[in-house]
Order: sequence, then C-alpha cells, then structure tokens
Amino acid sequence: MEANFFRFLSAELSSTLTGRRIDKIFGPAPGVWVLAIQNTGEPLHLIFRPAKSAGHLFLSPTKPVNPQTAPAMAMWFRKRLRNRKILAAHTDWPNLCLALELTPRTDPDGKTFLILDCRTGMSLADELPPSFSHEPEWPALEDVLEDPEIWREYPHISPPLRKVLAGLPEDRAHALYFQVATASADAFHLGRSGDTWTPPTAWPSGKDDEIYHSALDAARAYGERTLFPLLDMEEDKAQTVQLKRARKKLKRNLASLDQEQARLEALAAEQVKAEALQAELYRFKDAEGLESVDVTHPAHGPMTVPLNPFLSPTENMERYFKLAAKAQRGFPHVERRRRELLAQLAQAEDGTLELHPASLPQGAPEPEGPAALPKRFRGLAVRLFRTSDGFTVIQGKNKSANHHMLSQAASPFDYWFHVEDGPSSHVILKRDHPGQDVPESSLTQAAILCGLKSYRKDDGKADVMYALVKDVRKVKGFNLGQVAVDRKLGTLRVDLDPDLEERLS
Repeated sequence: MEANFFRFLSAELSSTLTGRRIDKIFGPAPGVWVLAIQNTGEPLHLIFRPAKSAGHLFLSPTKPVNPQTAPAMAMWFRKRLRNRKILAAHTDWPNLCLALELTPRTDPDGKTFLILDCRTGMSLADELPPSFSHEPEWPALEDVLEDPEIWREYPHISPPLRKVLAGLPEDRAHALYFQVATASADAFHLGRSGDTWTPPTAWPSGKDDEIYHSALDAARAYGERTLFPLLDMEEDKAQTVQLKRARKKLKRNLASLDQEQARLEALAAEQVKAEALQAELYRFKDAEGLESVDVTHPAHGPMTVPLNPFLSPTENMERYFKLAAKAQRGFPHVERRRRELLAQLAQAEDGTLELHPASLPQGAPEPEGPAALPKRFRGLAVRLFRTSDGFTVIQGKNKSANHHMLSQAASPFDYWFHVEDGPSSHVILKRDHPGQDVPESSLTQAAILCGLKSYRKDDGKADVMYALVKDVRKVKGFNLGQVAVDRKLGTLRVDLDPDLEERLS
C-alpha cells in the first residue's frame, strides 16, 4: 500500500472506528484478519492483510468465508480483543502502521494497543514508541526528482509518487507535491495494469482510473476485487489438502478393516474345532485339566484341539461355537463398512466427496465456454450456465441441491433467484466481489433459467424474485429446500424462452 494513500485511509478509519467495539476476530486464510466491528446498521468488518507492496486494509459489510475451525492465533486474538472498545487511533503513516488504542483489561495479556502494520502483520503492545505519530519532513521537489533512492530515508516519498512526479511538467509536479505534502487531496484513484487492479493512490495513475472521493471507498473497491479472489484460491488449496487427508484416512480405515476381516476369519475357523470336539465329546466330557485332545473331524479328519484347562471339555466346545458365531455376526458389518469406505474413496479420488460445506465463492468467470464448479461443489445436482455477459449461473436440479447450494456454491454477495408464490429451482448468479455490477441482461437470463424449472414453466411468463444470498437463510424445521428471505432486491417479470438453456449451456 502506498504511504500517502495510507495517510488518508488511516485518518478516515480513525474517524469511523473510534468509539466502536470489536465484536469478534476471524482468520479466513493465513495472514488475513477480519475484525467484526460493532455497528447499528449493516455489518461492518475491518479486513486486514499485510504485504510488502500490495497489502489490504479496508472496511466491508461482507464477511469473507471462514474455516470451520478457527486457527489458533485467531482464538488467541479473540480472547484478548473481544468486546474491547476502540478509544482512539494513532498513525505512523510513513511506515504504514495504524495503532488502535483499546479499553484496558485487568489480565496480564490485556495490552493497550492493537497494531496493524501493513508490512509485518497484527500485534499487541503495551505502549507505542515516542516517534510513532511523528510527522515526517518533506524534502525539496528537486531533491526528490534527482535521487531515486530517496524513499529509503523518506519512506513517504514512495517510488510510485516519485514516478508520477517525474512524468509531469514542472508546474503540475509542484502542485501535486504540495497537495500530497499538505494532505489536501480530495480524490483517490484506482487504476489497472493489464487484467489486474493496482493499489489505490492519491493521484491519477492512468486514463482508465476509477475515481473515489473517499479513501475508504477506494480501499474497499480494491480490497473486494483483489483479496476476495485470493481467499477463494486459498479455500481451494485448503480443500485440496482436506481431500488428500481424507484419502489417506480412508485408506488407513480400509487397512484396519482388512485386519478386522482377518481376525473374524480366524474366529470363524474355530467352528471346525467346536465340531470336532462335539463329534467325540462322549470320550472325555467328564475329564478335567486337559490342555488338548486328539479328535477326528467328520470332514477334516484327525486334528489336535487346544483346550483351556480351567474349563471343562463341554465348556471349551461351547466357547469355540460362540467365537465362530461372533465372527458370522461381524462379517456383514465389515462388508457394509467396506462398501461405504470404497464409495467414499472413489468420491475423494474424483473430488466429489462432501467434506464440510462452506459459503465459498466460485471465482471469476472465464471468457468462454461453460464454467466447471470447483471440486468441492461437484457432489451437488446442479447445472451450470454462462450468461451472455460472462457470468456463471448455477441451477439446482432437486430439493437437496437447492438446500445445499446456499452453503456450498454461493458467496454472501451472489444473487439468489426463485419464482414467486410457488415451487421452483433455486438459481445462483455468481459475482466476483460485492461491488461488481451485473447487467440487466444477465439478471433476466438467470431469472428465465429459474422460471424454466418451476411451476410456471408452461405459462410463457413468470415473476421471479431475487435477493442477495446473505439475505436468504435456511430455517430449522422447514422442509428441504425451503428458505426465508429477509430482504429481496426486486422482482423480474420474464418471458420464458425454452431454448435459453441450450444457448447458455
């Protein structure tokens, strides 16, 4: 993150966060932190990812998807920060550090400051260095333009700032330098480099810049467009690791089952000893203390049968029969379990094994051809479509798929569609980030795909409502696939084109 933009951002964050409480801490991916901030309106999350050049620090109403089990460091921070109020914010902006001063705690770990260092990470401290909020000096513009290494002594003279100054006429360079030095910038720019977004700045970066009048808005736009897809990739990696672990565990369980099969077969073989004893029991049924007897089995011939000397021959015979019967009772359970494990192993091998359902976005759509869902979604009975604008649409095929789509195939900021006043498939239109605009044509096509799998499919027209996924929830006690909608965005009346499915698939 560029230091001068961080100067404006930290000032706006200070104004927004001061007086609020930290509700909870999340760790959606290694090195990424989400602080749920108390807010009376829509949810408010401070999202922080340190990095040397392209770190993230922004506020968003959308909470990234989190792992089923909180990481150890998230639990550590949660214990020390939960419900603490932010009294003030202090900034060492040339070094990209924001320190949140918190209400005191009586325990030894109740440190006063939560430090967000955009280069190194998040930490707690009892006090700040005396120079933490010191305002830096600004060298003459001529020195800035002559010394390419000046940022080493003056970190706020960042290479991006020096580059833009060097490319301007002298009068415009002086004006921009004065504007940045006096913190009087009133517009923030988000540019692109090829297909990627570049970190926001307090000056223009190119002709295709998006312009924001708030550093918070610029940071949020950059963060949601660049960090959320990275979190998707991290989740895919985590899913791959989970599947690998699942395969290993299933193979270990199958190996254990082979051992159990061998044990039961050994027990089943005791049937022969019992039958041999039974055939000649009349010879020694009243004997005592025998350790073995030589007998002849009707089918297997002569054999020596070991005996427990503390049991009578009759009790030894009954014991052998019981062991053999126990084996026979166990064989069906072993075979059933083997079928289950082999089926799960096959699913793990092709990526369809359902692990822990999670609300994970699918990622950016490719320009052409139908998209393939990530492996963790392939167990769902769904169809995939791509709208004429390139957005991926997921259509549920049955009640079970409708039920699981919300948690397995959708992000909180995706759109959900359902025909009004009657049964229909659930349809999800995927978005890359919460701020992504969806053209009316794509909304209409998603609504038509929903209507074509509904009770209105033969009517020619259908009224289809749509909402954000975060406003659609499953309710305990409802039938499979039934949901409650807390807030819908609108209703679309669409003409049901029966050929649309084929054109978009």
